[in-house]
Amino acid sequence: MNKVFDGLRPFQKAELLIMMFLAMAIPFHWLAAQYFEVALFVCAVLKLIFDQKFKLNEQQLKLKWAYIIFALTWFIYLIGMFWTQNTSVGWAQVSKKLGFLIFPVIFVISDMSYINKTRLKAIGNALVLGCILFFLMHLVYAIYDVIFNGATTARFFDADLMKLYYVHHSYLSMYAGLGLMFCFMEIFGENSRKVKIFNILAYITLVIFVILIRSRAGLLCMVLLFILQWIWLTFIMKKKKLGTIMGCVFLAAVIATIVVFPSSVARITTTIKDLTTEHANDHRMVQYKGYKPVMQENWLFGVGTGDRTDATQEAYQVYKKDIIEKIGQQIAFQIDMITACDYYEPTDEMRADMQKLALKYGRDPEVVNAYLVDYLYINFAIDKGINAHNQFFETLISVGIIGVILLLAYFVVPLILWIKRKRCDMLYFSFLLMIGFNMLFESVFEVQMGIIFFAFFNSLLFLLSFRGQEE
Repeated sequence: MNKVFDGLRPFQKAELLIMMFLAMAIPFHWLAAQYFEVALFVCAVLKLIFDQKFKLNEQQLKLKWAYIIFALTWFIYLIGMFWTQNTSVGWAQVSKKLGFLIFPVIFVISDMSYINKTRLKAIGNALVLGCILFFLMHLVYAIYDVIFNGATTARFFDADLMKLYYVHHSYLSMYAGLGLMFCFMEIFGENSRKVKIFNILAYITLVIFVILIRSRAGLLCMVLLFILQWIWLTFIMKKKKLGTIMGCVFLAAVIATIVVFPSSVARITTTIKDLTTEHANDHRMVQYKGYKPVMQENWLFGVGTGDRTDATQEAYQVYKKDIIEKIGQQIAFQIDMITACDYYEPTDEMRADMQKLALKYGRDPEVVNAYLVDYLYINFAIDKGINAHNQFFETLISVGIIGVILLLAYFVVPLILWIKRKRCDMLYFSFLLMIGFNMLFESVFEVQMGIIFFAFFNSLLFLLSFRGQEE
């Protein structure tokens, strides 16, 4: 730890320490991370005034065009207020997305030349530590409940694991995924045996964490990271023996997961089954059918920063009315009586009962059976105010195609620079891959849990990747 802070001036030490606390706070609670975000901004401004004497780092200034593009994500939501009807929600959205502006500003005005690979590792280790502490804290409580309170083994999975307080499993999987990449780089880096052993243990712990919280996107993303790590080790680093060993270990780990944690894998197989089985569906696909007209009608400018929820809910109601026209009001009423708008998977018995009712009320039983799942899921989406569960669609609904283009810039700009420089940063690439993959299934930038995590690490990793500093 002393090496991390050696040679740093007071403001630099304070700034680095805040970044480490910020990284460690992210898994615990977005509000704690937000306090450190504010502290980091204040420290950067004070550092600019008293330490840098208003002098900016020339290497960072060469990248200011990219940070300006990144910051435009916030400005497009501000501009979207001009055609927003629900201004109170709109201003809340603008405030929530301030991280997209604050972090680029910090990484332009603050001289980050002291951030080298060693100090980046320290920040990454803080994130890993935060994830592991969060996991162990809840795991110990779960073990206590099983031993002393008679809880079942279900206590170790998903939301039941996080009884102290719940953090959405998709976001925890992203935090742990980046932590896995930090550990992987340490394991195969030029480190001491003790450091390697520590990171191997941390890696295994994070893998178990992701398996237990059972995020479908998280599990699939972890497999993608495994494949990426194997490709990097085998073909980029040319360590074919290690790559072969690692490939065997990963394959064994996947098989062990299937055998030991079948319920975690079942979340993925059930989704595949629902998408490929007649008269079954995934709730995200049903929601897409509901809000699809909103995107088609407002693709250019969106509905406005604050009107996304209202427009989506109205579209859900329209789709619900369309279903009712097909299945009949009497049958819809019976379904509502059974489920009470809860998230409900129809049983074979329920399907049979609805088909009998269809015959009774002169409706086509096949039509009723076909739309039963859609009706249940759209009811749930209305009752719970469910968003698009896809960040690209969410942005298109809110601020239109320009917002989507700015969103894609986060991925396109680094890709262009990598092609131009003919080299790719493994850590940053895996981070963007993980974020992009999760954005297909979650509205990552609609909550602080996603915004702070992405805006901070994107700014940090972009700087380290393209500033040109090798140490």
